[in-house]
Amino acid sequence: MDSNSAATSHGARHPAAEPDGEQIFSWIRDLTAFSGRGTQTLDDHRSVDYLLGKFTAFGLTDVQVQEADSLHWYASRSELSLGGTPIPHSPVVFSFDSGNGPFATDKGNGRFSTGPDGITADIIDVGEGRDCDFAAADVEGRIVLFNLRFILPRRALLDVGKFVYDPNGTVDPSALDTANPYLSTFEDVVERAITHGAAGFVAVLVDYFESHDIRTEYKPDVTIPGLWVTKTAGARIRALAAQGVTVATLRLEGERTATPARTVIGYLPGVSSDTIMIQSHHDSAWEGGVEDASGTAEVLALAHYYSRIPQEQRPKTLMFVLMDSHWTGYQAHKRFVDTFITAPDLPRRIVANVTLEHIAKQAEVGPGGVLQVFDRPEYRGIFENVSPALKTTIDEAVAAHGLERTVRLDADELVPLMGELPTDADLVFEAGVPTISLISGPLYLYDRADTLDKVHKPDLAPVACAFIDIVNRLAATPSDRIGN
Repeated sequence: MDSNSAATSHGARHPAAEPDGEQIFSWIRDLTAFSGRGTQTLDDHRSVDYLLGKFTAFGLTDVQVQEADSLHWYASRSELSLGGTPIPHSPVVFSFDSGNGPFATDKGNGRFSTGPDGITADIIDVGEGRDCDFAAADVEGRIVLFNLRFILPRRALLDVGKFVYDPNGTVDPSALDTANPYLSTFEDVVERAITHGAAGFVAVLVDYFESHDIRTEYKPDVTIPGLWVTKTAGARIRALAAQGVTVATLRLEGERTATPARTVIGYLPGVSSDTIMIQSHHDSAWEGGVEDASGTAEVLALAHYYSRIPQEQRPKTLMFVLMDSHWTGYQAHKRFVDTFITAPDLPRRIVANVTLEHIAKQAEVGPGGVLQVFDRPEYRGIFENVSPALKTTIDEAVAAHGLERTVRLDADELVPLMGELPTDADLVFEAGVPTISLISGPLYLYDRADTLDKVHKPDLAPVACAFIDIVNRLAATPSDRIGN
């Protein structure tokens, strides 16, 4: 049963429950204290216990934790030197661990090691790592050096936006060609290196600020050891090689361990059992102020708000979901879909998904490679595949709450081109649930630099209010009229 009798179902917010930016920020601050939370820290319960406490305090029902088998990867030692000169670096997480390489461990679990002396071999520069670059080089048994390129510039998304909200003309055309690390040349180049028999690789972060502390999402089948270096360090390696210093030593050892990913779930029953799912992920690679303490705190803000609305004024049931395994292979997401979306005879039917991620300050590579952070929101997108009326609701909510530098994107149109929905909602979207997914992709998103100060605090309450308007309209819309 869908009802549109309650005032809250038409977009009006309950004045007593209005989201508070300082309160939302306090939840972000609490979560960032759990650095490397979730599957990034072996058998970690800190953020899960915290979120369970919040859901319980808000009065959510059927509060639960769903577990799924995932992976913890830890490098206990890494080294890189060229002709005895140490080169600053970081390990490429989940490299050298799949169980198929020359240093394989049983089923990919347990310890991995290049051996006590590491790999000593010529380092060979393949530049951009294209097919032609590998065809011109003999990399077998050698350590490959290549430039990592980011390949999803902001301009690409802004150009295909169905609605762009920038009333004050703050979009800087000169910044639109900057790309974030979400999509890169990594997989293609490393696959070529493996196919051609390379012993290891060094990826130069040429499109990045001066940091090698990057931890990207899980990449499968990287069977050889790899390290990240900065643009400056890459130039240093190339200068030494030009002087005839080409023998490098690469060492990587650590362990890959099975560990559970934990998803926190809670409900606010409505008049109907048809359910709107409100989602983010609580795990992080580092402190994770933006990725994704900010998204998690926005979900808490909506849970807190709707917990103070009487059930009879909630036309649909609300399900709040805070995922794990975003960084380690999305096993929690898959189990969630199998349990709550595609399984037969479910007591509640998920009819819409709202996902909230990354309330971020904009950043660019500044002079000297320094990360330059601005006190304005990062460009952000709302991917959606909902009805025309709900598209209008999104546009109106964005404008009403001043969410500048926001673009609405047609998910059905873009996913075939991108290969996936580039948000935490991808598997839910692929399962056929109509989705509205907010995300931004600041340059520092995967980096140690993603600290509490990177959160764009002035947007915390406006984002919550905008999505309350959107959820209210979803709740008032007959379930069979939500999707495109």
